Amino acid sequence: MYSGVWLPLVTPFRRGKVDVAALQALTDHYARSGIAGFVALGTTGEAALLSDLERATVLQAITDVVAQRLPVLAGVGGINTRDFVREIERLERWDVSGFLVSAPAYVCPGQAGIEWHFQQIARATHRHIVLYDVPHRTGVAIDPDTVRRLAELDNVVAIKACASQHFSALGDVPVDMLCGTDEAFTECLVAGGRGGILASAHVCADLLIEVQTLMEAGKAATACRIFAQLRPVLKLLFAAPNPSAIKAMLALEGRITPEARMPITPVHDELRERLVQAREVLQALRAELPMAIA
Repeated sequence: MYSGVWLPLVTPFRRGKVDVAALQALTDHYARSGIAGFVALGTTGEAALLSDLERATVLQAITDVVAQRLPVLAGVGGINTRDFVREIERLERWDVSGFLVSAPAYVCPGQAGIEWHFQQIARATHRHIVLYDVPHRTGVAIDPDTVRRLAELDNVVAIKACASQHFSALGDVPVDMLCGTDEAFTECLVAGGRGGILASAHVCADLLIEVQTLMEAGKAATACRIFAQLRPVLKLLFAAPNPSAIKAMLALEGRITPEARMPITPVHDELRERLVQAREVLQALRAELPMAIA
């Protein structure tokens, strides 16, 4: 189940409020794009900056549109494990496949504490748990040996892996590995990854899907050559705090406003111009794709 390209969906805003109409239009658009599933309330969705009511609004809007067409994971993060558990209990009422859950942020527990954290979460729900290893945000990594022990829990089924130095070790652990660092997508696939949860899929889902398809067909050299052309665009999408550059790209397409929630600021004019050029790069790459894979 946890394979392919998943989309951690942005939360569109209009004049400071969640733009439900734009969110549902985005959801419907991407549900027809070939992606494998959605992540609601993730980092890219600015979930940490949403109120409880807004998080409920976002999840309801997404699940109403998806309506069992694709699986949806709900993101859960924070500091206190007990708050994680309460949030999962609150989100159980929605039709989600499971939860994408990070290690506790800021407090930097040891591996025994991280293991305890996920044990409490796994006991709080019968739905799937996807571990989220994102040390640059939480301040602590989930070691592969800890993942191996957590994999013994029935509902711990996958990991979103952001630390590329762990890809090889995680490839041998009996959970599905999904890449969480867009620029390292092919590296993760080579190490045994099953796909990725990639914010860049907002603007190039088709190309990322093609890269994975080629890799799985044994055409790694072609896949890596295409991805090498794509990598500068991916770098640009994270040249400002996520998701402001992605929102700016979607605004260029007329899908949403570029509005982010402070303290995440909109992109500056120079970056916006570079994003316009990036759109042209993507269009050219799509035009060349049939010849590249021939």
